[in-house]
Amino acid sequence: MQTTILQMFKRKERDEETQNVLKIRKTTPTDDTVEAQREEEETQPEEVAAGPSEATTGDASPTAYPSIWKEEQYEQFKQKNEWMYAHNGRLGCTPCHDVKDLGVMASRGVNIAIQWADGKIIPAGQSRDVQLSSLRKKIREHKNSAAHNEAVKILQTANKDILLNMNASSQESVFESTAKVFMTAYYVAKNNKPFTDFESLIDLQHANSADLGRVLHSKTVCVDIIEHVSSQMKKELLKKIIETKSKITVLADESTSVGHKSTLIVFLKASVDGDMEPIAFPLDLSPKNMRQLSECAHNLDIALRRIGKVFSVRWVASSWRAVSAVWQSYPALAQHFREASEDDTRDSRERAKFKGLLSKLCSINFLKSLALMADVLTELKNLSEILQNRKTTLPKAHDIMTTYVKRIESFNRYPGQHAVDASQAEEVMEFKGEELRVGRSPIIDSAQFIRAVADNMKERLFTTTANRAQASVAANRKEAYNSLINQMAVLNPDNWDHDNPRFGDNEVRALCDVLHVNQQEAHLGFTEYKASGGRNIPNKMKKLLMAVDTLSPSNADCERGFSTMNNIITEYRSKLTTKNAANLLFISSVGPPCRQWDPLPY
Repeated sequence: MQTTILQMFKRKERDEETQNVLKIRKTTPTDDTVEAQREEEETQPEEVAAGPSEATTGDASPTAYPSIWKEEQYEQFKQKNEWMYAHNGRLGCTPCHDVKDLGVMASRGVNIAIQWADGKIIPAGQSRDVQLSSLRKKIREHKNSAAHNEAVKILQTANKDILLNMNASSQESVFESTAKVFMTAYYVAKNNKPFTDFESLIDLQHANSADLGRVLHSKTVCVDIIEHVSSQMKKELLKKIIETKSKITVLADESTSVGHKSTLIVFLKASVDGDMEPIAFPLDLSPKNMRQLSECAHNLDIALRRIGKVFSVRWVASSWRAVSAVWQSYPALAQHFREASEDDTRDSRERAKFKGLLSKLCSINFLKSLALMADVLTELKNLSEILQNRKTTLPKAHDIMTTYVKRIESFNRYPGQHAVDASQAEEVMEFKGEELRVGRSPIIDSAQFIRAVADNMKERLFTTTANRAQASVAANRKEAYNSLINQMAVLNPDNWDHDNPRFGDNEVRALCDVLHVNQQEAHLGFTEYKASGGRNIPNKMKKLLMAVDTLSPSNADCERGFSTMNNIITEYRSKLTTKNAANLLFISSVGPPCRQWDPLPY
């Protein structure tokens, strides 16, 4: 079940973010061609092209800017044209030097001016006035050129992308640290740890150099995170069930485990995606009783279809263990009672009590009654374990219960193993080394006891009515239950009448009416199902079969919920609120393992 939930809650892959950052300085110093060119230029000092990092921007060095300029003139041109740099009496363009290649724009005839990029711009002409005019013209033309403007745009875009990447990296770091905090809170819930352990676990991870940020480290935050995760998981499950219009079974039971108050636990059993087998999960844990639930369902016009008495199955494992322990430890109990009855350190009243217990234990009537109880309880224990299996459907449960009723009734004619051992002990008046006596203990009438057990099972298990219903209502409900079982029986290929081509048609239509399944679609699917000999289940038939499998034959899921609650609500956490207990119960019951849980969607 947890694997199924894990598959459903598995985070979808995020869409790739489109990155349009153009490549800067495509031709790098590691390029063989450029490196060769650099080496050649180094042999000619007068032709060296300096980058903007080597340029002098404010010094009045005679080799920094063209000699025809004064320092004030250079500063004025530099202030108006921030992209310009000077070195060794030559001018260059910083953006063109950094970009080098315009990519797509180059294919359209727009190319970087190599002399500007390499810092080789010098004045032309003989006189100073002509040279000044030449430099002004070259600066103006380059400033307005398409290549220069495109290089400036590329650098601006690159700077923006760097900031965006830095912001994205920062956010990613925050998400990672928050995800670790969520994972720690989930671990607390999944393993039934107290909320106070959350802070200790955070400190431990800090000691191990794990980055968990600086906030969300208190136990109150742990409670809020668990509530949020539980709520989101529950909403996602219910959303899937509503979208697929899956049939549901409502299981409800009461307990006084939470704060010594009568608490109602509600489970839903349904197929999450409409195709997978039904699963049961805790829906709510609240201080309500069954009357309030019925009123709420009536107000919402919800029909709670339950298999009434079947829900009331009570496990007899504890009683069986007690009887089995007495049977297995019979000699040790007898020895203990004997020594206690002869212990001089005890008063006479206490010694007399143990003497009476020894006399009753060694009575043949007590042994035969104990053997009868052991045989019957063994059968009931086995039945209980089968009904607790999550894959046990209602038709299968009915067949199994019918079988076990017959097995119990057969004890009248064919005694069980414990009864046989008791009869053999009666012949020699000795059992497991202990001498037996006749005594005056009453003996259970085996025939009457077996008949009463079988009748009680038939009345309590084979019906859909409540315990205190009127006789007429009980009779009608029992008839409805038998009709439902007969309708479900036609879905089993072992029960088909192959000589009748229309076998089961009426039963399938009636079953569709009861379970609110499309009658026409199910009928066509059933026809195809019979044509395949029961080997292939058509898609049109799956909805009906899924609805049948959704019906729960017992309240075993509620009992499992109570067992989980006992692990959550201990003597040290007796004041845990019902709301927090419900959140912990949900995650503990259906949440995936910690290693497989992804906190990022939450």
